[in-house]
Amino acid sequence: MSWFSKLLLPGRLRTGPTALLPARPDPKTLLAVAQLADPEARTDGDDILAGGSRIQPPVELTADVLAKLGVPDDDGLWACRIAAEGPLPVDFFDKSLAEGIAYRLGGWSLCQGEPLDPAEDAGDPLVYLPAVPEPEEILPVLSEALRHAEAVDAERWPEGELIEGVVHVPVRGGRVADVYAGADMLVTIEEGHRLPPAAQTRWPYLTEIAIARVSPVTRTEEPEGEDADLADGPAEGVPDADAAPGPLDAASGTDADTDAGSDTDAGSDAEDVPSGNDAEGADEVRAALLVRAAVAVTLANALRGIAADSRGFQLAEPADVLPGGYA
Repeated sequence: MSWFSKLLLPGRLRTGPTALLPARPDPKTLLAVAQLADPEARTDGDDILAGGSRIQPPVELTADVLAKLGVPDDDGLWACRIAAEGPLPVDFFDKSLAEGIAYRLGGWSLCQGEPLDPAEDAGDPLVYLPAVPEPEEILPVLSEALRHAEAVDAERWPEGELIEGVVHVPVRGGRVADVYAGADMLVTIEEGHRLPPAAQTRWPYLTEIAIARVSPVTRTEEPEGEDADLADGPAEGVPDADAAPGPLDAASGTDADTDAGSDTDAGSDAEDVPSGNDAEGADEVRAALLVRAAVAVTLANALRGIAADSRGFQLAEPADVLPGGYA
């Protein structure tokens, strides 16, 4: 690398998207991770092409470069910058690609100068579907996969109908087509999404797909934009469809929630030993994430879909949703 390239390096990495990794990734491992997001990812010299983005080879960062990036790390890091190849990737796939690589290799992502620890918020598992499934098709699957609801919450879902332990709420308006609720989990079916790379490989003849998002039933979010009118209707309490239309958008809304945690993680040392309550809480979050991922994998297998995490990386089994799987 020339002196001029070294001079420009911190600015390029800070702009990102960049995956900051604790160790130099093996090229085969990095390719395998990229192929979870885009099955057609391939090597191109020292780079990897995936989903309209170019994953550049890892560069070791010195203490001086880390200081310029505002990342305190005494042990050093390796950086893989993600660059758009041609037109901007669909739904800012390059950003979700950097976050997904960092998530699986135990690192951080860096975009527009903001460091993010993606493990702080794994998001909701998704299922890519070629079309919105009919209630008769999905209800038997959900009845087996979800803990049964005992009754319909008429105040929350006035149009809900309890069928074999699952509350079905037909939604008329916005992107949400149907909502299915068990005792502690929501499955929100959204239509009209552009194809992420994993879905494009499976269904090259489609122009749009449906997405099923598996989320906790207790989560509440403020609807925005075209779906604001759903707040007073049958979908009250349902996660906003435009807040997570695809792998990136589902992840991009987590920045504000995770920035504070990222700074803490970066400077952790022997004194920052988690308390028993913190460890217990982390175990509960991990267990709940695994349960939601299991529902997503079950739906994908039954409906011939594709299970993925919130950043669009495919899940072959529930454990694939956990961070650091390739570290």
